[in-house]
Amino acid sequence: MKLLKNFKYLILISVLAISCVKIEPRKVVPIEFKEGQKHFHRVCAICHGADAMGGKKSPAKLIKEKYFQINFPNRKIKQTILMGSTSGSMPSQKSKVSEEEIKQIIKYIRYVQKQYVLLGEKNATAKTNKK
Repeated sequence: MKLLKNFKYLILISVLAISCVKIEPRKVVPIEFKEGQKHFHRVCAICHGADAMGGKKSPAKLIKEKYFQINFPNRKIKQTILMGSTSGSMPSQKSKVSEEEIKQIIKYIRYVQKQYVLLGEKNATAKTNKK
């Protein structure tokens, strides 16, 4: 019984520690994308990785073609942020962002995607950590 109680505390501490992890951007972006970058990293990066490049446990690397605007329009990103994904893998984030912050996040995601296409994955990731 005591072991189970200790395990519950360990799980609680782990969840709290993970929720406090702040993912920092690794890319320098033009000023018009800074707000979106800030909000993305506050709300989205814990799952989608720094700069939307994915991570070890990333459910969606937002630089993949299936998330480009032609395949995944801005309204669908907004809907997913507000309502969660249709698969249920992403919960709603509506309590964490305003309408304006969502617009800025989408603008930032589209910028990152364009940079990825223009530079290619190898060069896009090489541009990280330059501030």
